[in-house]
Amino acid sequence: MGLALPGRRRIALAAILLAVAAVLAFPAQAAAAATLPGLALASVTRMVAAYVLSLTFAIVFGLTAATNRRAATVLLPFLDVLQSVPIFGFFPAALLFFVATFHGHPAGLELAVVFLIFTSMAWNMAYGVYESVITIPRDLEVAGQSLGLTGWLRFRRLLFPSMIPKLVYNSMLSWSNGWYFLVASEVFTAFGETHTRPGLGAFIAEAGIAADMGAIALGLGALAAVVLALDALAWRPLSLWSERFRIESTSREALRVPGPYERFRWLPRFPGIRANAIGRLRPLAQAWERASLRLERGYVGHPAVVRTVRRADMIMFLAIVGIVVVAGLAGIAGLVARGLPADASRIPGAVLVSFGRLSLAYVVALAWTVPMAAWIGRDARAARVMTPVLEVFASLPATALLPAILAFSIAVASFAGLVEDLAALLIGLFAMQWYLLFNLIAGVRTIPGDLEEAARAFGLRGRTYWRRVLLPALAPSLVTGSITAWGAGWNATIVSEYVPYGGVVYDADGLGAILARATFATPPDPEMVLLSVLAMIAVVLSLNKLVWRPLYRRVATLYRMEVQ
Repeated sequence: MGLALPGRRRIALAAILLAVAAVLAFPAQAAAAATLPGLALASVTRMVAAYVLSLTFAIVFGLTAATNRRAATVLLPFLDVLQSVPIFGFFPAALLFFVATFHGHPAGLELAVVFLIFTSMAWNMAYGVYESVITIPRDLEVAGQSLGLTGWLRFRRLLFPSMIPKLVYNSMLSWSNGWYFLVASEVFTAFGETHTRPGLGAFIAEAGIAADMGAIALGLGALAAVVLALDALAWRPLSLWSERFRIESTSREALRVPGPYERFRWLPRFPGIRANAIGRLRPLAQAWERASLRLERGYVGHPAVVRTVRRADMIMFLAIVGIVVVAGLAGIAGLVARGLPADASRIPGAVLVSFGRLSLAYVVALAWTVPMAAWIGRDARAARVMTPVLEVFASLPATALLPAILAFSIAVASFAGLVEDLAALLIGLFAMQWYLLFNLIAGVRTIPGDLEEAARAFGLRGRTYWRRVLLPALAPSLVTGSITAWGAGWNATIVSEYVPYGGVVYDADGLGAILARATFATPPDPEMVLLSVLAMIAVVLSLNKLVWRPLYRRVATLYRMEVQ
């Protein structure tokens, strides 16, 4: 039972009175808090722009890789490379392309920040699209072919609906990851130059460097408010809508799920404004439907034009890849010609240290995310309560967590001299676990209802149910989550192994620490930056090629859902 409407109104009134009392008691902090709405709006605008780009990239990239085997041999390794490049590795590209092109104009800085946020959102969504398409039941593929679904019509009626459940959950995860790296995006350093744009990330970064607990709390509160508002107004309705696209072979009784806005029914409803907004949006929806029908007819009627556009798109993509590869090879050739720096010999040992730390974090993450995902994915009430809470925790940037993590690490591990190692482990765990959790939740939510009914009919419970039904159904999502989690873990080593806080640098051994020291040195050490980034790419690619890709192919074939 939820609170009655008068009770909620009293809680809202009490919150307002507490806010007024806080303003009167702490006027200096209140002045800083007055700037937070504008900063939050700036950050949300950048996040929306980056998300639109990420969504477009994910659909085009993931769909091409899943439906074109030749393209997949190029695209999937390229995606692995992109995912393995730490966000610091994109700083020089952001500076050279956007900042230098616009000659330091604020527009160039804004585009650079959007690009950096994009690099923390897009790869996970692309993997989700790829997984969704390659696991479409063969029966549906055959049915689509017999009904003549080709081109745009096949995308609209079969492929895109199959993507929606994964896209929604991976979008939630990508937004959380975008918030997590917002600090690094709104304050980025390259070639000794630091560029800052106003936003929540920059506010939290400055507060973290100064160890200003009051400002950190203010920024954290604003971030949590934005995340909860987005959950209530966007992700909750979208997650309920995505349930329509679950693959079922029998009808199932729909769970009674309260409306996403039910908790806000005590607020003024403004029926006139809502009716006016709906009336204005209806013509847009009708125009979209007409445009889709025209596009379908054009797609079917002009196959030669479609083929030409596809070839041009692929040529442009390969040209961009070629430029990146050539630039990278040129940098490596120059490095070899000049000779390796003395510190290069430390990189192999640092890779092993970071790998061991991330392996431990991965095992700990698996231990709690699998049962948590099973609970949330199968219990509608748990999903309503826990999803927004988890989104808030997943979106917390590392800077906001540092006081608690460092305090805990000092209290627990100072006697053994392992403060930096424990802090690095906890930050790495925090970076990896959400990729596993949200992918696993999406996997549980896409288990067909008839499979659940069959399991109940055969009396499968407890350990037998997990072994026969749940774990096989989760296998594709677990592999997808593991690929992105390990990529995020390696990215997070830069944040976790080199922690400046309150004028003190907590420096743990590892590859991320080497890369961070080379990046923030005065002057920066571009040779060590390049070697560290290449080492990180090589490790991630090796894991994907030797472990995750073979496992991905096996589980996609062995545990593929079929509709009979």
